[in-house]
Amino acid sequence: MNINYDNIYDLIAKSFTDKLTEQEVFELDCWKSESRANQLEYKDFKAIWEHSDQLILPALIDLSGSLHTTRKKAGISRRKLKLIPYLQAAAVLTLAVIFSGLYNLYKPKASFNNGPIVYQEVKATYGTQSKVELPDGTIVTLNSGSTLRFPTSFVNQKFRNVKLTGEGHFIVTKDSIQPFVVDVNKIQIKVLGTTFDIDAYIDDSNVTIALVEGKITIQQKTDDGIVDLMDMKPNQVATYQQSTNRLIWKTESDLSKYVSWTDGKIIFSNDPVNTVIHKLANWYNVDIKLADKRLERYRFTGTFIDEPLEQVLNILNLTSQMSYTVTAAKKSDDNSYSKRKIILKSK
Repeated sequence: MNINYDNIYDLIAKSFTDKLTEQEVFELDCWKSESRANQLEYKDFKAIWEHSDQLILPALIDLSGSLHTTRKKAGISRRKLKLIPYLQAAAVLTLAVIFSGLYNLYKPKASFNNGPIVYQEVKATYGTQSKVELPDGTIVTLNSGSTLRFPTSFVNQKFRNVKLTGEGHFIVTKDSIQPFVVDVNKIQIKVLGTTFDIDAYIDDSNVTIALVEGKITIQQKTDDGIVDLMDMKPNQVATYQQSTNRLIWKTESDLSKYVSWTDGKIIFSNDPVNTVIHKLANWYNVDIKLADKRLERYRFTGTFIDEPLEQVLNILNLTSQMSYTVTAAKKSDDNSYSKRKIILKSK
């Protein structure tokens, strides 16, 4: 079916009044689905319309100046919109201002968090990873035993808030108007659009954040409000010690050991035994205990790709003065099973 998009900008302006016919809705949806650029352009015009009530317009509209002012207030960071004919641009801006004025005159102004928020929860079972696409297009990969809680829609909310328990790899859709916020216990991660990994398992007193690309802000939740702790740059790894409320960070040239789990790999790079225990326990859903404190001085380097737990333990046994015993899972009265227990001790 051939569709004529000559009047697409009229449809965009008209769509903000919710008065499109079924055919017009179909044509607009087809145009938006044709490319990511069209989606971004529609989003820019929508932002202009939503913020146009902040403009103080003279009798004659200064199209260039008004468009620049509105985009600045709306927080649109792209250098410029796709070029369109002058009259069409004027019509869109004028209609946006008129429609916005009428809307504010006859209907109450929308507020954030208007009405109940419906939440959804996704969990990755132990030994597996789960991938979920959020309402804004953000992609989150959850590691073994991790949970993500998020609203079914981010509409009419100031922030795109989600809550993570465990480990998650985030590829966040950019939105300069509505920041993305990940809640992890005592801190939160605020972003506009970027790629990063968060390790925040309940059984670990530390939260580790590795930034792959973009920029994020680590914030602490206090009784007096939210406090910015650090703006991270790519290849930085930050660790927040929840017991002491201390934040430390470093720069690493290779972030593989922080993000390789999304490809089914466990990578150790001169890591202390406690880090090894933490990763293996969560990956294989087992309890691992050190029976000898002398083992704490050991460090390990190696890569495991979908290896059974027994094979990983055998390799650790061969490459160090470490031995292990395994206690099988036991069935409880409620028909549930306890975790297998691994005891590590010196040879």
